Amino acid sequence: MNNQLTKHRPTEEFTIRIPIKMIQSTDEKGNVLPLFFHWQDSDGIPMVVKINRIVSVTQQHERKSGTVGDRYEVEVDGKREIFYYTKLQPRKWFKIVPVSEEEYDEYYRMPGEG
Repeated sequence: MNNQLTKHRPTEEFTIRIPIKMIQSTDEKGNVLPLFFHWQDSDGIPMVVKINRIVSVTQQHERKSGTVGDRYEVEVDGKREIFYYTKLQPRKWFKIVPVSEEEYDEYYRMPGEG
């Protein structure tokens, strides 16, 4: 029997935040509406992607950075995408991307961690 302790994480979806450029509009009430975002296709070619529809907007506390912002679930070419907009300065957009546990660990590894 192996008595070594193993690293345990609750079952969760592993995601990373990718900072992006967003083209947005603001309505007369001050609501931010994402319209297009800059991205690279699988060949690394830059493109501007149109957001077809906003599915939902919810206020959310961002766990990793501790900031407060809005979580946008949108539709792009028939697929659901998740974006996060920070409300505190500096205001930024992030695309939330699902990854494997290994990619997650690599992305959030602190400098000097092996």
